Amino acid sequence: MGPQDDPEAFIDLFQKLAEACGWPRAQWPVRLIPLLSGEAQATAQQLPAANLLEYNDLKRAIIQRVGRTPEQHRQRFRSLEWGEAGRPFAMAQQLRDSCRKWLLAGGSDVDHIVDLVVLEQFIARLPKKTAEWVQCHRPTSLETAINLAEDHMVACPGVGKPLLTSTSLSPPSVSLSRPVPLPRSRPPGPPRIPPRGRGGMGPGPFGSSRAPPRVMGVGRG
Repeated sequence: MGPQDDPEAFIDLFQKLAEACGWPRAQWPVRLIPLLSGEAQATAQQLPAANLLEYNDLKRAIIQRVGRTPEQHRQRFRSLEWGEAGRPFAMAQQLRDSCRKWLLAGGSDVDHIVDLVVLEQFIARLPKKTAEWVQCHRPTSLETAINLAEDHMVACPGVGKPLLTSTSLSPPSVSLSRPVPLPRSRPPGPPRIPPRGRGGMGPGPFGSSRAPPRVMGVGRG
């Protein structure tokens, strides 16, 4: 464990490695103590021999001294938002981890209720439509809720993605490079007949194509 390491992450990784390698739990303290440094090492040194060789006591003492406080874990558990995880499984794992550390940091062995507490927070942090879908099926375990949420998001790909906050409501722009001609209007009335003949007058209603005679004025005098 170096000065830049997260003590909680370091111990968690050590525990997972010990389980994967099949080490007897009684050997865990003996294998962990030589890897400690700084405040964690000082904490182990101050423990009585009986507690030093008990893995749970050693782990709890180190976490309480150099790890986050129960209140910090509680705040993390309550404040985790959907956007930080992005996927149901990842969010459930983060909630479970924060909840377990919160409760166990206080010295209580309550692993059996962690999933129930996490289940409530998990559903509350899901996108609205997915949360409603999961609640309709009344899941009794966190694993069931995760599967329901994953199935719903596969069926509805847009769920959980942020919506666009602004939409342009302005009308589409009109190009002014070429003027748009107005429609030609025709005056009301019957259609005009093209003129015929020299006089420029078409046949009248009586069939005459000549102009009417001019009326001579009265003579002078």
